[in-house]
Amino acid sequence: MNQTEFNELHANCVTAFEDYATSAELTATMLAHCTPEPMPLTDRLDLLLQECAENDAHSVYLDLKRVLHEAARLGYYSSN
Repeated sequence: MNQTEFNELHANCVTAFEDYATSAELTATMLAHCTPEPMPLTDRLDLLLQECAENDAHSVYLDLKRVLHEAARLGYYSSN
C-alpha cells in the first residue's frame, strides 16, 4: 500500500462513517415516531429495512476502520 492508497483508504473510512451516522440518525428519527399503539405493518417493514441498511453501513465502516487501523499500526508500506 502506498501513500495514495492509504489516503484513499482513509477517505473511504471517513465516508463510510458519515454514511453510517446518517443511516443511524434516520433509524433514530423513525423510532422517535413510535406511539404506544403497535405500528402499522408498512411502518414496521420500513423500520426493519432501515435497520438492515444501518447494520450494513455499520459493517462497512467497521471493516474499513479495521484495515485502516492495521495499516496505521504496521506502517502502511508493510501492511500488504
